Amino acid sequence: MFTKIAALLFAMTFLAPAALAQTPLRSLPAEPFKLLSAKQIDALTDKPGPGAKTAFPVDHENYYVEYASRSDTGNVPEVHVHWTHYIQVLSGEAVLTYGGTVSNAKETGPGQIRGDAIAGGTTITVHAGDFLQIPAGMPHLFVATSPNIKFHYVVFNTRL
Repeated sequence: MFTKIAALLFAMTFLAPAALAQTPLRSLPAEPFKLLSAKQIDALTDKPGPGAKTAFPVDHENYYVEYASRSDTGNVPEVHVHWTHYIQVLSGEAVLTYGGTVSNAKETGPGQIRGDAIAGGTTITVHAGDFLQIPAGMPHLFVATSPNIKFHYVVFNTRL
């Protein structure tokens, strides 16, 4: 009896990883190789007017990459129910308010909430080179500190 159990455990130990390795994690294939020059990246978000300018060079079912630029006006608080942000600030500086509660919250898309302001949040200034992790469900708002300073960042988004 002990020999049969040991043989079964041995087989499970070596065969289970092979079986799991054959199971695809996603229904879509991985993204292919892609190269965008610094000039192309800058052009993605170099648009006139207030608020956020965003571009999505990678958009997969469980992750996407977003390049963004913010001005000092026209920004609104947002909450992403299913997505965690990993943000690298590329240039400039901005005031980030995070946490708290979004006032006059409205669902603008599936799992996307926007509002007028954040009450009870924490406010910090972020600069070029800073890294941020904003968990899914956390209200946040970026506002560039000056109309003369370009606030530009890249966001790696992962689905919960």
